[in-house]
Amino acid sequence: MSLDSLFQIFLIIFGFGLLIGIHEFGHFIAAKWAGIRTHVFAIGMGPTLISYRRGIGFCINSSEIKVKERFGKSSAEMSDEELKCNGISETEYTLKLLPLGGFVSMLGQEDGKPEAVSDDPRSYNNCAIGKRMVVVSAGVVLNFVLAAIFFIISFQMGVRFEAPIIGDIKENTPAALTPSL
Repeated sequence: MSLDSLFQIFLIIFGFGLLIGIHEFGHFIAAKWAGIRTHVFAIGMGPTLISYRRGIGFCINSSEIKVKERFGKSSAEMSDEELKCNGISETEYTLKLLPLGGFVSMLGQEDGKPEAVSDDPRSYNNCAIGKRMVVVSAGVVLNFVLAAIFFIISFQMGVRFEAPIIGDIKENTPAALTPSL
């Protein structure tokens, strides 16, 4: 495989990662706006490569390991007041091994366990229906905005191509070999 092919594959993966990252960022900012507690903002799937949490800093693997070492419990088990007193953020920002995919983990919203709900007022399931609709649709809306921005940039830059010539037939092409009527 040539270096150029590897670069093209990298660009495709980077493009999908950017698209997914923007999509998940839409859900994330909408959840923050709605007052929903967010545990994780992840780009990619699988094992965590690096993570960042305010108050802990950058970590190889998940910052939850350091949170448990320092405080004896995970950040999800801590109240908002405990997090604030300990000077750490409720949200862990992660980059995972497989660059295709991503997610935002919110309190009270587990897709694999719909019966898992929370009584916390900041949970997804206790949020007003209108706000939940905004959170769910924000990813698609941000992708639409990104597409519009790229569309505008593309038309500002322009695309060069050879102008079509009507009525001219190139020699030794199928059209030239076909008998005229």
